[in-house]
Amino acid sequence: MATPKRVTVVNDHHDFLNLLADFLSEEGYEVTTIAKHQGAFQQIKESQPDVVVCDLLFDNMPAGWSLLDMLYLDPATRAIPLILCSAATRQVQEVEASLTSKGILWLEKPFELEKLLDMLAQALAGANKERAKN
Repeated sequence: MATPKRVTVVNDHHDFLNLLADFLSEEGYEVTTIAKHQGAFQQIKESQPDVVVCDLLFDNMPAGWSLLDMLYLDPATRAIPLILCSAATRQVQEVEASLTSKGILWLEKPFELEKLLDMLAQALAGANKERAKN
C-alpha cells in the first residue's frame, strides 16, 4: 500500500480548514491544517509536506504572499509544490505570470472540490518530474 501524500493547508477560516481536512482525508491524503500565517513557514519547513495549499488573505491582509515567497526562496522548501487558493482574483491576476514562472498553481475561490483534486494531482506529478531530473 502506498504511503499517503501529505498536504498542508494554510488558511485563517476554520470552516474551510475543516472542510478540506475532511474531504482530503476521505480521498486518502494525510492532512495538516494551519490556521495562522505566523509560524506556518517553520511548521512547513519542519514537516516537509508533499504539497502546500495556501490562502492569500489572512485577516484581510495579503500575508500569503510572504509565506509563498519564503517557501519558494528557501532551498529546504523550494521543491514543495504550492497551490495558491484565493478569492482575491484581481490581486492574483496581476502577478499570475510570476506565479506561473515559479510553478505556483492558482485555484480561484469558490471552487469545486474535484478541481482541487485535479490541481493536487497536477502539483504532485510536477514534483515527481522534478525529483526524477535531479
